[in-house]
Amino acid sequence: MRFDARRVRLLRGFLIALILGMMGVDAAYADSIDGTWCSERDHHQMTIKGTEAFLPGGRRVTGEYSRHRFSYLIPVPDAEAGRITLLRLMGERTMMSVSAKPDGTEPSEPENWKRCELTS
Repeated sequence: MRFDARRVRLLRGFLIALILGMMGVDAAYADSIDGTWCSERDHHQMTIKGTEAFLPGGRRVTGEYSRHRFSYLIPVPDAEAGRITLLRLMGERTMMSVSAKPDGTEPSEPENWKRCELTS
């Protein structure tokens, strides 16, 4: 089979589109706060799925979601109940959280989170 210049250009274009499409799917996932996160401080896990999050103790909360942020009211019976936690995506593999009273006073120290690594 003979490859002429036209076929080579078509094949090259197809391969470039395929590679860019595959990269776009991964980048879209990485550019979202959704997923499972591990605390760097105490290795607890939290999972965010849209407006829902599953906290380290397994409790499910509903919060305010945007692609790069999530916030929720800490529920009873937690010792921090009534405070608001804000989570912010800092990069494709890192997130930071901070909590404060609803009026913004008494903020906590920022906590760093990273995407949990899957192990088999």
